Amino acid sequence: QQQQGSTAMSPPPSQSNGPLTATQQNNLFESMYPSYSTPSYGQAAPGSGRKVSVSNSMQFSQLYAANRAAAYSLLNSNSNNSSTATLTPNSTMNTPSAPNGLNALLQDASKHQHNQHNQQQQQPQQLGSNRSRLLEDFRTNRQPHLQLRDIINHFVEFSMDQHGSRFIQQKLERASPAEKELVFREIVSSSHLLMTDVFGNYVIQKFFEHGSPEHKAAFAAKLRGNVLSLALQMYGCRVIQKALESISSEQQVEMARELDGNVVKCIEDQNGNHVIQKCIECCQPNAIDFIVGDVLKQVYHLSTHPYGCRVIQRILEHCDDQQTQPILDELHRCTERLVQDQYGNYVIQHVLEHGNPDDKSRIIGELKGKVLQLSQHKFASNVIEKCVTHANRAERAVLIEEVCAGTDNTTGCCLYTMMKDQYANYVVQKMIDVAEPMQRRTLMQKIRPHVHSLRKFTYGKHILAKLEKYFFKSNEFGPTAAANQTTSPIPGQMHHHPHPHPHHPNPHQISHHHINSFANTNNNILHYE
Repeated sequence: QQQQGSTAMSPPPSQSNGPLTATQQNNLFESMYPSYSTPSYGQAAPGSGRKVSVSNSMQFSQLYAANRAAAYSLLNSNSNNSSTATLTPNSTMNTPSAPNGLNALLQDASKHQHNQHNQQQQQPQQLGSNRSRLLEDFRTNRQPHLQLRDIINHFVEFSMDQHGSRFIQQKLERASPAEKELVFREIVSSSHLLMTDVFGNYVIQKFFEHGSPEHKAAFAAKLRGNVLSLALQMYGCRVIQKALESISSEQQVEMARELDGNVVKCIEDQNGNHVIQKCIECCQPNAIDFIVGDVLKQVYHLSTHPYGCRVIQRILEHCDDQQTQPILDELHRCTERLVQDQYGNYVIQHVLEHGNPDDKSRIIGELKGKVLQLSQHKFASNVIEKCVTHANRAERAVLIEEVCAGTDNTTGCCLYTMMKDQYANYVVQKMIDVAEPMQRRTLMQKIRPHVHSLRKFTYGKHILAKLEKYFFKSNEFGPTAAANQTTSPIPGQMHHHPHPHPHHPNPHQISHHHINSFANTNNNILHYE
């Protein structure tokens, strides 16, 4: 309300002090008296005319010259704050012969301006978009060497401004305890407003990073009872995450407990899921049993959710075996469906990368015999690659033998089908990369009969280039290779540079690996832009 009531007492720097145009004159009068109506010129019956058009009055220029300050104040003021007098044709006329009515209007406006000036002596002078003169000068670099002590009584305003917020953050990083206390005392009463502000939330976060233990405890107390609402808010959720990183374990548990009963709601929220993840990362495992319990009831649903798949992965990373094993058992029951889901496949990949050997073997065993089918799937092919990469020696041999099985003709060869597929060809490339020399030689022999047809397919050419890379890198393909290093192992195939240019990655490789921005997000929450 104070900000709305504050108006400029002088024109902004960009505004000219020259005469008003006819349109400005007209707008000036009609914004003051939107309902005022007078007779038209030459119309005898009063009250039956139109709104007055000040620009039609020859006297206005003289009146304006005598009352320039009042006129500018009216132009710059909010129309809601302008005085609105009740005028009648008897007291105010717009005819050239009776200009006193306009004088009365401007005098009335001057009185209103004087009253406003008295009110504004008790509050900061405001400009443009309700900024104080101090903040406006800072933003326009007219106050380039401000210190924290120079903006006393303006800390909240500065915190909610993009440039002011950055200024306070930078100063707090190296401020003295007395300076931090100065800022704290002024903003603590507005902490909830700042926590949910696009720029103010960063100032609160800085206090959790650089404030004293008393400051952190005080702001944590301000969070009490508001954790759920803040967790679901775009900027409040960032404050909650920073608080969880900075406060005591007892306060962490107290804060996390406020989400009990709303865990799934938070997990499925674009902001709340980050708070749940941070609870899992920061709290002791036994303190978040209520989170694990709610997740366990909906493992498949949450694994296939864009935000839920993140939470499942955090639980697998940070919780005890007794908490994770029931979740893993649920994942094993629906492995084949999960690997074909756009989000669920990342959960299975996570187990293959970070799980224990038994869980890895269970997944590989579940997918064994379905390598050809799943390798041609947009999402499942990524999981098959991880199986080949993280399998033990025996399991990897089984997977490679599976794709090498069958006849060498184009219709009955699994390997040929995979090599010309837009997704499966990357599984073959991964097998070539991780295979032992004997296994790689077997793959080479299976590929040789299809060289000419593979050259017709974009993805087939990738396989041929991969084999050439290994051919020139080692002598494992027999005496012919050792005797003639300049001859391609593949008849009729031109020699490609074994090391692709680092600035020209394979476009198909990039399109195939759909890195999950949801599942692998590293949020730097202190950035504006």
